[in-house]
Amino acid sequence: MILDREFLLEAYKKMFFIRKMEEELVSFYFKNKIMSFVHFYVGQEAVAVGVCDNLRKNDKVFGNHRSHGHYLAKGGDPKKMVAELLGKKTGCCGGIGGSMHMIDKSVNFIGSTPILGSVVPISAGSALTQKLTKSDGISVSFFGDGASEEGVVYETMNFAALLKLPLLLVVENNLYSVMSKLKDRRSEKYDLKTIATGFGMNYLQADGNNYLDVYEKAQEAVVSIKMDKNPVILECITYRHMAHSAPIFDDKIGYREIDTLDNRSKEDSLTKLRINLLTSFTEEIISNIEKECMVKINEAIEFAVNSPYPDKEELYNNVYHE
Repeated sequence: MILDREFLLEAYKKMFFIRKMEEELVSFYFKNKIMSFVHFYVGQEAVAVGVCDNLRKNDKVFGNHRSHGHYLAKGGDPKKMVAELLGKKTGCCGGIGGSMHMIDKSVNFIGSTPILGSVVPISAGSALTQKLTKSDGISVSFFGDGASEEGVVYETMNFAALLKLPLLLVVENNLYSVMSKLKDRRSEKYDLKTIATGFGMNYLQADGNNYLDVYEKAQEAVVSIKMDKNPVILECITYRHMAHSAPIFDDKIGYREIDTLDNRSKEDSLTKLRINLLTSFTEEIISNIEKECMVKINEAIEFAVNSPYPDKEELYNNVYHE
């Protein structure tokens, strides 16, 4: 696929912003000894950006416990995101959601839910609403390979195929459920493509470490949903650079066999796209974009740090109680 070079440069900018935002937050968490649960997206940026670059504003996106990248790729406000992570009043959820419970309806990021697999049936409900109201939008949910093994996911596949919902399920297969390997969780004959097509869904697979491949397959998926009126599963094989949770790397544990440090460096989507762009743009142009991103990242963190915490009177707002 041949994409406009300016379009690719913008994609690199989004991926770089997500990567460096996460890395700066890692340093911030360590420096300030922030102990709240957090799951970083480092390494998987090509999936979020490659998919969301095919979406329009009225398309709805749902995420999971590792959704900083999904939120930003859908056009979310970095200041609101960091403020939410720090529990501040200016956060996208007023500081009561945190890293794993973000929502921003202004960009149709309808929400992230950390309970494994729960985002899938919720996104199907959204797609059903879109179909019944004759909307031309689609619903997209991002979830991992571990979540894809949940029973509710299989039930949703059947439901979505039965009703021909405008639904795109993006499986970010980073090879592990926490630290459990695929081979320790699945039979030798397990095949997501067979499962998906068996239910009547269309199936596509992309190299999640390659923006161009993700973009192309996501474009094919969106066209298929709108033309064939069939839901699609897009499985992206990608590498999670950091530990499952917490601002740490876990290579010393020794469970990584495929996504070793050397392989992660060699297959890094950000590095590959930067090298690609250097055939059309100068180092100075790309470096200036990177510097602009760093300024905005530091502004977002400063904004969040200086924002107030929610008032204690707001503790029970939006909470059902008798």
